[in-house]
Amino acid sequence: MNENQISSARANLRRAIAAFEAIGGLARAETRPWTPLPPGTRRGPGQDHARLSRTLCALRHLTDQFGEISFGDMLSAAHEQYRLLDAGYIRPAAAPKVRMACEAIGICERNIAAPRQYRGGFWPPDTLSYLHGYAILHELRFESAVASLTTGLIADLRHYADSKGTGFQEALAAGLRAHARQRLRAEGPFQTGQDPARLPAPEYPLSAAAQFQPTATNQGVVTSPADAEWLLIRTAARNREREQRGFSGASPRDVDDQRVLAEALAETCGQSAGEILTGLAPRIAARVTQIEHGPASAAELGREHGRAGTQPYCDIEIDGDATALLRALGETEWMTDANHGYRVSLVIAYADAYKQASQHGPACR
Repeated sequence: MNENQISSARANLRRAIAAFEAIGGLARAETRPWTPLPPGTRRGPGQDHARLSRTLCALRHLTDQFGEISFGDMLSAAHEQYRLLDAGYIRPAAAPKVRMACEAIGICERNIAAPRQYRGGFWPPDTLSYLHGYAILHELRFESAVASLTTGLIADLRHYADSKGTGFQEALAAGLRAHARQRLRAEGPFQTGQDPARLPAPEYPLSAAAQFQPTATNQGVVTSPADAEWLLIRTAARNREREQRGFSGASPRDVDDQRVLAEALAETCGQSAGEILTGLAPRIAARVTQIEHGPASAAELGREHGRAGTQPYCDIEIDGDATALLRALGETEWMTDANHGYRVSLVIAYADAYKQASQHGPACR
């Protein structure tokens, strides 16, 4: 990571912390009696739109810091909260929501511009302590409390947008585009790890008139339709394979990524996300089969290497670097919480087969 990437990563963390302070402010505001918001600084619609967009961008950075939080789930839940409170109308019931959103935006803006200085971990200790107390009071896990507060703030921000006459969806789209660009500067583009010459031809090649926008996923920032297609196939297959094995559902963050990637390709190709997934169905099914047979393939490779006395592709005690093995098996994308279990199963299958085949001989070390 170069100096520019380090600087960008710090800026993104600062945005996440600013959003954390904002939901902390929301939690504190819930315990205060509501009073009408006094007249504030008058701003033009463009300024209100920009402030709203920056706050939504910061909230998206906040969710990057929590492995169990799904931004897509929070958007859906926030929409339902907004809808239940006379969506689209500025009524007395919505007034406290507008005030809390306005306060949260101000907190977020101030902390982005001039972050507080403190020692220890990167979360502000007083806000961290308060939110842990909030979670205990509401009988929630800490991440669930963060998700609940973030959901509530997003709903409040929709009421704020209504009160200012600015478009919430447009501000959200602008915030997510900014989030993708900011992560791209910090992380660089997502790497499939595959030789581009060996990748299958894209099902949906980019037309001459279209432009693929950087798309942020929980697995990295995708910058080309070919990479988006490759990652979508693998993500959708992982979701389907989990369902076939009887799990209650796919990883929420994988569901987010499947939706985001399908929508990005759909926008590029002028089709719906459903049509994109339908067109890729045969390749998704093939990847599901590959996942199902993965441990057996890893074991066969382990037996082959053990019998031949080949230096093992990973530490056969299941520790250390397994990059060589995973690359040999075609598992080249970044490690995530969602694919970690499958990769461990490959390493275990390979190592066990290697040890048995080599009968603990000299090649086993």
